[in-house]
Amino acid sequence: MFKRLITILALLVTFAVNAQHSRSLSPSIRTTQMVLNGEWGTLPVMQLGSDDVLLFSFDEMSHVYHRYTWRIVHCNADWEPSDALEIDYLDGFNDTVIEEWENSVNTNLLYTHYEFTIPNEDVSLKLSGNYRVEVFDDEEDGESPVVIFEFSVVEPLAALEAWVSGDTDISFNDGQQQVSFAARYPSFVSSPASELKAVVYQNGRRDNAVAGIAPTYVTGNKVEYVHNEKLIFDAGNEYRRFEIADPNAPGEGVEDVVFDGSMYNAVLYMDRPRVSHSNYRDENGRFFINTFEGRGTEIETDYVYVHFALDAPQRAGGDYYLLGDFCGNGFTPYCRLDYDAEDGYYFTSLPLKMGLYNYCYAWVPADGGKVELSPAEGNFYNTENEYAIYLYYRGFGDRYDRLIGVYTLK
Repeated sequence: MFKRLITILALLVTFAVNAQHSRSLSPSIRTTQMVLNGEWGTLPVMQLGSDDVLLFSFDEMSHVYHRYTWRIVHCNADWEPSDALEIDYLDGFNDTVIEEWENSVNTNLLYTHYEFTIPNEDVSLKLSGNYRVEVFDDEEDGESPVVIFEFSVVEPLAALEAWVSGDTDISFNDGQQQVSFAARYPSFVSSPASELKAVVYQNGRRDNAVAGIAPTYVTGNKVEYVHNEKLIFDAGNEYRRFEIADPNAPGEGVEDVVFDGSMYNAVLYMDRPRVSHSNYRDENGRFFINTFEGRGTEIETDYVYVHFALDAPQRAGGDYYLLGDFCGNGFTPYCRLDYDAEDGYYFTSLPLKMGLYNYCYAWVPADGGKVELSPAEGNFYNTENEYAIYLYYRGFGDRYDRLIGVYTLK
């Protein structure tokens, strides 16, 4: 155990760009979160013209104040900036200063918690679609974002229904799941096959998201997407989980907690590749910040170095990565595992805020091929996954994609 602690604490943490819902682009920023209407685990999707409020937050790992500003960018279905003008999608002003911040209290690792909401008294949104919020540090170059949040605004004009089955067009109760869905669209849609765009996400991941789907049937004002092999997903397995709410008592999935004189280190039980479906309940990759110490507030929750280990033989041609919301559902060096050739296991260590975490191990080929969960997690048709379907509309001559329907199913 202590060999793992000594080796891992010496690692440098680095970051890289990836296209996920929220991510840090700075080694000094941790725990990026979006919470809709105070409801943990809800998709970051606001309804246009409603009273929905989205809270954005992150921690900067010092007690030194940084003057952060944020800018809103309207995006198309592919999360790239649209051609919509700022005056068209924004009521108010961009380049807003984050004024809500607090230093951590009674924590071994010092940090400052920053947060802001959209909408607020200075800004609101006028169009549906995807949005990106870029946060800048004015005390650095002020030109490159240090945090990126991505969320959506829907105008619910289409009625969606969806279902998922382990009986797919390529297998029967094997290791895949097939998503099918239908949508009743509004009367102003004149050419549904060309004007509607559907995107399907599994557990919030972007690496295996499915887009460019042609409808199977169009009848009346209804489109159906069924028996489409593009909508067959590897089923994976339930997420692994651990909880650290009290540093003095190992929680679920934690073998031991050690204080090294400056901060706590939580050593998780050694993980092994799974050969059967797990019956553990999970939160589909999410994490929840919580502690039994203090009052459990954002500024009283300490950080702990969490030590992961996967007892698996070394594989060539790629790397294992941790996968989950706390890693931005992406594959950055921050969440890549190293291999201990002497003792024969993969390992990494991350400073994480105390709470409940879901994670799994993904194999990422070096040649950019398909990401696989099967080497460490297996694929089982009866895995409980969460699918989100986003339906966009762009009429002839329009400059951007409108989001007219969102549907989630498990």
